[in-house]
Amino acid sequence: MYVKRHAVRRGSKRYVYLRLVQAYRDEHGRVRHRVLRTLGREDELKASGQLEQLMGSFARLDPPLVGVRREVGPLLLAWHFITELDLVATVDRALPQRGRQQLSVGEAVAALCCSRLCSPSPLYDIAGWASGAALQELFGIPAVLLNDDRLGRALELLAVYAETLRGTLAARAIERFGIDAGRWHVDLTALRVCGAYEGSALVANGWAQGQGVGRQVRALQAATADGVSLYVRPEPGNAAEVSLIAQSLERLRALSGPGGLLILDSACGHPKTLCEIARSDLRFIVPLRAQTGFRARFLADVGHHGLRTLRYVSQRDQPLASELRTRYRGALREWDVTDPETGETRQFRVAYIHSSEEAREVAAARERALTNAEEQLQRVRNGLGGRYYKTRRQVDTRVARILTGQVENLITVTTATRKGRPTITWVRDHEAIAAAAQTDGIYALATNLPGNRLTAGKILRSYKGQQIVERRHRDYKQTLKVRPIFLHNDDRIYALTSIIGIALLIFGLIETELRKALGETELLPGLLPENRAAKPTGRNALGVFQGLGLTYTHAGIQLDRLTHTQRRVLELLQITPPWPEQQPTHLATS
Repeated sequence: MYVKRHAVRRGSKRYVYLRLVQAYRDEHGRVRHRVLRTLGREDELKASGQLEQLMGSFARLDPPLVGVRREVGPLLLAWHFITELDLVATVDRALPQRGRQQLSVGEAVAALCCSRLCSPSPLYDIAGWASGAALQELFGIPAVLLNDDRLGRALELLAVYAETLRGTLAARAIERFGIDAGRWHVDLTALRVCGAYEGSALVANGWAQGQGVGRQVRALQAATADGVSLYVRPEPGNAAEVSLIAQSLERLRALSGPGGLLILDSACGHPKTLCEIARSDLRFIVPLRAQTGFRARFLADVGHHGLRTLRYVSQRDQPLASELRTRYRGALREWDVTDPETGETRQFRVAYIHSSEEAREVAAARERALTNAEEQLQRVRNGLGGRYYKTRRQVDTRVARILTGQVENLITVTTATRKGRPTITWVRDHEAIAAAAQTDGIYALATNLPGNRLTAGKILRSYKGQQIVERRHRDYKQTLKVRPIFLHNDDRIYALTSIIGIALLIFGLIETELRKALGETELLPGLLPENRAAKPTGRNALGVFQGLGLTYTHAGIQLDRLTHTQRRVLELLQITPPWPEQQPTHLATS
């Protein structure tokens, strides 16, 4: 069955009609055609929008020919979790529907999520990817409907409801998969973009650690202790981290309930922010900023003699011999803070932590800074009397710029004028250096966690889980390739980065559910080259299915023969493929 164009002349005018035609063979075996129905004039169908609807309907009904092959790959995993989250229906219920749509917004979101998990593609190439993937077979979504215009319109509709959708999907994931939402690791990351983006409220100049100032969008992410990113929200590139986290407190409290624990980075380590979190009926563990003066309080209240050895070994250090592991010492003290909003006194606790590795790194960094400063001072000495250093004033100006940051107050410089020419000498202030070294490797973790049995070691263990959100940032940027951003419409950028956040949620669920099913100690063979076993991650679990496909046969759709590793992953995740496997012709290998 197919649509055929039929031209008719009426006077000087030519009209094209569309007919639904069926091919068949007569009693002599010759191919004949019968017109089942005249659909209408082509120009009128286009003007009314009915042509697009008809094309979409035929795309969903037209089966591929025998022998056609589709790529399944990681789509099997994506399909399972998208179905469990009821993603398509959830989106479509939240958004108002505009007439008869060949592609619902929920279907567009599902297709974009699948693209990120299987083969990240820009918006204009989604249809190209989908044409060779089993998207229609699993979701009923034809590739022909996934053009960039239709997807762009879906993104604009989604943008308004993205925040509501985030909360709904997070709550559903917590309920369906039994996720412990009592502890959240919260952090922001920068998504750098190229282009002018003039007039954008989302893309703006902002600072990012290690990258300096540049055009960017920020993304706030909240991940559970198990590594499931339940909440990812795009933010303006110039927004302050503290204010963004403050705006998210209500949502996080709704998901975790009163008493939920937030693990944050040092950007929030100011008493004002800590009091704000406490007023939200949430608990926190936050590294204090240097401006709070915690180093001076450590020396006054604790000192190195007050630190006790902590029985904590990081996951990274566990394979190492004991003498090579980072050693931690700590002490717990009370802190009284005046709430700037209410004026009441709030009692927090501070765990002072000493890390042997960090102490070595800080000492080495200080030595490098001192050496660099002395080299710069030597260049000044070599240039005395020359073009740039003719006067003592010029020398003093340059010295002031050199003696900043880590070396401030650690080098004593003396300048003078002798026989009309400036002079310069310097010496390291060993007493000041020794005083600075007293707090090498010391950091302070503030918390409002209750309990008489709370220890510095327990606080440290909880805080060290913060690396999970940093790992998810890498997955967001690299595995799911949120960058580069090609869109130049704020609503579309906001919606697409939100959708990739949903893909990150599914990515984390794949990893977490696999590890939960395996248990604490069991490894999964076949995840690494040479069939080596490893703990599953979202990345290698998806990678295992690359190359898996299906084929249309006379007997129906047949899935490629699964490898042992693929079959094991599906068993652990309780996924039953919707098609039978091809009959084996030889033994499958992992």
